[in-house]
Amino acid sequence: MSDSSSTSNPDADADTETTEGERKQQAATEAARGEDEARRRLTRTKSGESIVVDFVANFVAGGSGTFDPLKGRVLMSEQRLILATSDSKTVVPLTSIFDVAVGQVPPEVEQFFDHTVMVGYVVNGVQRTTVVGGDRETIEKFSLILYRATLHGSTVALKHPAKIGGRFQEESIREVGLHLDTDCVAFPGTEELTIGDGVFEIDLGSVVFFEVLERTIEDEPRLVLSVQHVTQTQTVTTEVSMSSRRKMNILGRYLRQMYHYLASDVRDIDLSDDALEVLVGLYSAGTAASGVDLAALLDVDESVLDDHLETLDDNGLIESIDPPHELTPQAQFLINERFEDINF
Repeated sequence: MSDSSSTSNPDADADTETTEGERKQQAATEAARGEDEARRRLTRTKSGESIVVDFVANFVAGGSGTFDPLKGRVLMSEQRLILATSDSKTVVPLTSIFDVAVGQVPPEVEQFFDHTVMVGYVVNGVQRTTVVGGDRETIEKFSLILYRATLHGSTVALKHPAKIGGRFQEESIREVGLHLDTDCVAFPGTEELTIGDGVFEIDLGSVVFFEVLERTIEDEPRLVLSVQHVTQTQTVTTEVSMSSRRKMNILGRYLRQMYHYLASDVRDIDLSDDALEVLVGLYSAGTAASGVDLAALLDVDESVLDDHLETLDDNGLIESIDPPHELTPQAQFLINERFEDINF
């Protein structure tokens, strides 16, 4: 009797463990629910605007009256940028922003920051600047969101192609949309310019030259962004303009900044001549690369080709070591820079 009463019941132990596991799961679920609720409270301003940016940083706010960096929260909605500390708040309407410059800092504060974005804006007719500092990844992400927000909903006058090679084209100007990404500029409403259902876009890795020109469009002088870029078979020029000079300035800043990021990333890559030859072979094969015997084309063993493909993948130059081996914008930039004298 005493032995049987002291023997544990496996089913009872299992029930106890299950109950304890359920308690832990319920506690985790409630904690997650609480975090989600807190996050939801932070995603809207008092006026009901959605918050798209919220991080802690050091900054010099245009309204602070001092060049000493302050630590606080950087928030942004679809309508305004807010720099807040426990003692002050600087509010910058996005429509008042005329410049977004990454890495360009007034000398009074450059000693305080490694990576920065400077925002130029106007308050009551007076130009002001605000500088936000952080690590490179944070500044890159923040600046891209800021570029997008200031140009959101913009319509552009697009002429494509304006030139093929050096020959001017008689293409009409289209009123289309604008969308910015880290590696391209896309133009919603241009499906007829592409094969398939996609919209026309300029891959920043394919850009070889760009400049701002003054042109007369619809009987008014406008700034025109002229972008020369390489397709698989030729060099073309696309022209983009907006009636707002403020927005044209920001678009030009965006293009220069993203182009700079690509250039700085690519120039740190050290490829052997053989690996570079494989990269050029992939570029030359284009969309047909998946159906081409690259080893035979490049006269190398399969094992050697695999090693080179792995090197290209490790350096972020191809999307995958498996076919079709699509090139990244960094790869296209590298090819354009090193082989710009090739007659495409």
